Amino acid sequence: VGHWKEAIRMLQKMEAKGLAADTISYNGAINACQQAKEWRQAIGLISNMEAQGIPADSITYNAAIGACVKAGQHKRALMLMQQMEDRGILQDTITYNAAIS
Repeated sequence: VGHWKEAIRMLQKMEAKGLAADTISYNGAINACQQAKEWRQAIGLISNMEAQGIPADSITYNAAIGACVKAGQHKRALMLMQQMEDRGILQDTITYNAAIS
């Protein structure tokens, strides 16, 4: 459950060493947040990605949606689905399965 904290620390270490985090790096951290039901952290990481110009993809959003649903934040999950649509990110079967769960 504490794996999400370590994942975020790793992102911070990358930045401190001048290494550029990318979509894959962030997706790993957001997935760790999903497993721990840390929906606020997952959404915060998406905001960080946007601020740094790192593109989010369906994997990014699917993990964040999963985090919201696991934490009982169904309205936030639906908001993220709308955000995907607004940004032109493809919603797939995994997206809907994550939202339904």
